[in-house]
Amino acid sequence: MTNDQKLYYGKNITVTFQPEKCIHSGVCVKGFPAVFNLNKRPWVNPDAAAAEAIGRHIDQCPSGALQYELLEEEK
Repeated sequence: MTNDQKLYYGKNITVTFQPEKCIHSGVCVKGFPAVFNLNKRPWVNPDAAAAEAIGRHIDQCPSGALQYELLEEEK
């Protein structure tokens, strides 16, 4: 990971974005606009959907610029 990575902390997931790896395919924003919205700041809202659904969507990122870590739910 580089120093340019951005971290977005949610209740059940942490999303990491590495802008230098991004190829701007738009898979994130076109496929899940509730979570990935370039018109908002921050542009990633990791609490806008279920963590598992966000993770499945991030798995489709063609460049690997988006990564995630699922967090254990509190009991």
